[in-house]
Amino acid sequence: MFKTMPILISVLTFGIVIRFMMKKGDNGFDKAVDEFMDRELKANNTIKNFETLNIQYVKPSKNLPFKDYEEIPLYKNVIKKQKLVKRKLDLEMIKIPSNLTNTEIKEMYGVNNFDKISMLEEHFNSYVRGLYEWANELYNLNNIYDCKKVLLEAYNLQANISQVYILLAKIYFKENDKVGLIKLKNDVENMELSLKEKALEEIEKYL
Repeated sequence: MFKTMPILISVLTFGIVIRFMMKKGDNGFDKAVDEFMDRELKANNTIKNFETLNIQYVKPSKNLPFKDYEEIPLYKNVIKKQKLVKRKLDLEMIKIPSNLTNTEIKEMYGVNNFDKISMLEEHFNSYVRGLYEWANELYNLNNIYDCKKVLLEAYNLQANISQVYILLAKIYFKENDKVGLIKLKNDVENMELSLKEKALEEIEKYL
């Protein structure tokens, strides 16, 4: 969920156009536009000291299965993906709930910190994306043990990637781990996850 910095002029223009188009329309809609514009303007004037923010940084696992596959041609893609993940381990990163809007993020962290917060969030997103891609390559080579370890890192961080949970469900099914499948399904039901219904539908097939 990488959020680009909204441009105030564009937002104002959008609001003016909407109000003009709806001038003779529904008063409830007009009121909602006014409330949005008021909140957005306040958010764009919210300044906070980054050092005083209560930021919970994500700490990547130190137990990921990095291995030397250099002498195994079959593992060429695995090598590439695990190198990408390794390069991200020392980055500062944060996870922001996917249901938060840009306005809410500016209210929480200050408009002056928006770019930095977005960068920290993108570090997280690229890290968990890398985990899934690495795990998928391991799965394709039937290295289920290492694949599962990588997926569990993404799972524990509640990565907003439905394929993480679908692939993990396949592994639990192969291992005949009904308890793991049920827990996975329950956890996904309580996550803020894009394509949640698709993930749950796929997980249900293995139960």
